Amino acid sequence: MSSTPKAPTPSYFNIDPEAAAARLSDPIDTARFAKAAAFASKGRDDLARRGYAPDGKKRLRKFSTWEVCRYLLDVAPAHLRRVLKGHPDLPQGSGEAGSKWFTLEEVLQLREHFATEGASNKQYKSWRPEGLPAKIISVANFKGGVGKTSTCAHLAMSAALDGYRVLVIDLDSQGSLTSIMGGAVADEWSTAFPMLAKDFARHLQGENAVRKARGAPELPLDETLTESLGVSPRNLIQATHWPNIDLIGAQLNLYWAEFQVPVWRMQVRSWPLWDALTNALSSEGILDDYDLIFIDTPPALGYLTINALAAADILLVPLGASFLEFDSTGRFFDMLYSTFASIEEGENRIRRQDGLPEMKFEWDAVRA
Repeated sequence: MSSTPKAPTPSYFNIDPEAAAARLSDPIDTARFAKAAAFASKGRDDLARRGYAPDGKKRLRKFSTWEVCRYLLDVAPAHLRRVLKGHPDLPQGSGEAGSKWFTLEEVLQLREHFATEGASNKQYKSWRPEGLPAKIISVANFKGGVGKTSTCAHLAMSAALDGYRVLVIDLDSQGSLTSIMGGAVADEWSTAFPMLAKDFARHLQGENAVRKARGAPELPLDETLTESLGVSPRNLIQATHWPNIDLIGAQLNLYWAEFQVPVWRMQVRSWPLWDALTNALSSEGILDDYDLIFIDTPPALGYLTINALAAADILLVPLGASFLEFDSTGRFFDMLYSTFASIEEGENRIRRQDGLPEMKFEWDAVRA
């Protein structure tokens, strides 16, 4: 009678420590991290070149007549062809016969034409209330890998296809949103960092004016703060391969802000650090240049995220359908409450002493 062969023992049983140790490489020193980073950078550049145009830049694809009529303008293809024939000054698209392809710039021009000359019962341009600043939408969750950057990018692109003027701000030092939008960021001075530094520098100037009036010694502005005063947020904005999406990008050195902001706050405790990004966007008129501003945040409730949340009219909290993501998101809301309630309590204690109205944080909508 034959017996069934015994299954081999799993590889994690009966491990020979000496044999396993012999297969290990030499100890890894910090220089190997630099080599790994250089290797990854080379691979990233190679992949980018394969996906970009021959000149090394991103290009947005064109849209077919069917796509334009079905998804972007809501007009019949035959009607569009008649309009183009009757208005040779309008973009005619590229291609032969009835197979025409249009750039998004051309679609935006057609949208403007139909908004003035089209059927009165149709809305060819996306609705935008007059006289109001741009709406700011922040996408946040301190759980990583839940789709914050993807959500931010897709919403920005969808809004751009609808004809909105969009600004995306990348506050994640990983710079993934910046890569998606084809941005180039040399250092932290091309990120949102100088916006925060400039806000503190201006607050410090106001504090020094008070100290000077009292006869107290003024607090010094270091080289970073002095340089930030000459930086306009408009100089940080770069165009993308989308004609109506602009970008304030990010790169690794932006993470320095998480260490520098609390140092500034300790230097002048009256500085409302959470309003720095809001002040930068409003003081330079940027809110009037766009319809929607989307902010991508790092996977942490740090000072950059706090600024993004304080600036937001709408807060979006992506999460996946798993226990760990649901559990982490619940803790994120708990931290949101603790953080902003603490700010409100501390600020309002001083305001009550000074006879000033109390402040509170509010959002038009919060969706998870």
